[in-house]
Amino acid sequence: MPKDNKFSITFDKFYQGFSPMAFQNSLTEIGGGGHASSMQNVDVINGDYITQGPGLANLTAGTQAGAVTELITYIMDKAVTADATYAIGATKLFKLSSTAVTNDGTFPHTITSCADGESIQVLKGNLYAFYNTSSAGNILKYDLSSTFDDDWGSTTPTGAAALQKAPHPSAKKEDIMLFGNGRYVGTYIAETDTLAPTKLDFGNDAEVADCLFLNGLWYIAVNFGVTGTNRTEGQIYLYDGSTVSSTLADETGVGMQRIGFLYMINGVIYVAYQDLSSTGFIIGYIVGSQIKSLKRYTGTLPDFSQKTLYKNTILSISSNLVYSAGSLIDELPYQLSQIADGGYSTVGAIAAPFGTPMIASTESTNYKLAKFSGYDTACNWRSIVIPLSAGGMRGYIDNITVLTKSLGANARCDLIIESDQAATNSNTMQITGTGITRHTFSGIGLGQIEDFRVFLNWANGNATNDCAIRKIVVDGHFIEN
Repeated sequence: MPKDNKFSITFDKFYQGFSPMAFQNSLTEIGGGGHASSMQNVDVINGDYITQGPGLANLTAGTQAGAVTELITYIMDKAVTADATYAIGATKLFKLSSTAVTNDGTFPHTITSCADGESIQVLKGNLYAFYNTSSAGNILKYDLSSTFDDDWGSTTPTGAAALQKAPHPSAKKEDIMLFGNGRYVGTYIAETDTLAPTKLDFGNDAEVADCLFLNGLWYIAVNFGVTGTNRTEGQIYLYDGSTVSSTLADETGVGMQRIGFLYMINGVIYVAYQDLSSTGFIIGYIVGSQIKSLKRYTGTLPDFSQKTLYKNTILSISSNLVYSAGSLIDELPYQLSQIADGGYSTVGAIAAPFGTPMIASTESTNYKLAKFSGYDTACNWRSIVIPLSAGGMRGYIDNITVLTKSLGANARCDLIIESDQAATNSNTMQITGTGITRHTFSGIGLGQIEDFRVFLNWANGNATNDCAIRKIVVDGHFIEN
């Protein structure tokens, strides 16, 4: 305890994201002044301040009133032609621009017998869409002009055959396409028009979770064991880039943990995986033949269709919310934060083919494809718990100073202090005022307290002018019980 009997606690550096132990305890004391014990739809990745997460705006014809009458399950993460890309849903192939879902009689295209869209690749001027029927898997071919061959995979190329009814993650390099096919990895070589749906066999308890290409090798994530609530084992295999050999080059294991997705940024391969004995899932990266863990989430494990790049961080869907993992620049620490809402209660695919993330979701008979736009107001953030009790002393908060950016009209965030393990709340302090950057509060409405955390709530905020907070300073003194 300081000799002058006073304390001053600063909350800043919000770019640190969740506390390392927030996944386990929302009243954690572990971390620094910028760490969160909990958060909802908050943007901390810019580095200089914390603010409201992005809102969502539906694309034109992006609901059931337009072209989207089913959940979109995969969105291509890059443009195929200028301002155009493609997505697949339960039964249809969709064409998208940066602002609209095409609804012109050709698109959406209903795929014969399709019951579950899986993934899409464009190879040598043709689009290939993987999907499941009620009993098997197949591949659609589209010439990017006018001709659709819905059952191409089972009827047309050399080696044509039905696929497994299973997840079908896919990847490509040059004229080769590699895809998951249940227990198998399949390949397609465009130069020879040769399909090999069972090129590699990982065994009858295996399922390919994701795949990508890097530095002359294919990386193939495979889970072994019974899915659902059962523990499974994950393995990442390296395979010859030419896909000629039937021998694997190397492997990396995550042990008794299930793999959700692989993602590559700047030559580093990140892995999302889950340990059923603990809450949530982990994101890590491959180092040699090991996986180095980085951050742990609290929600469900995303799959290969639920990842994209945003401001140098990985956005993924977990428990139907959007999370960010990474840092805007290398000089900032690797953070995990919950940045945006997913839309409706069930979220499908996420991608950013035109730079701005798009998210598909559904609820009951409602469907939509929306993109980041403006600011959300269903946003809040709570700091870690700061203990003030020592021996026979407890703390008393005298005043609070909040520094913001220069606020626009109707920008607002409410500040509350939650004390004594969040059992007691202070008065609500309004951070608002056009052009104001320094906000001071006294008469907090709490007596002697054992601990506290800061609660920021943007529920009364504005969707156009955000209330961005740079620093919070809590000053007080100690009182003997």
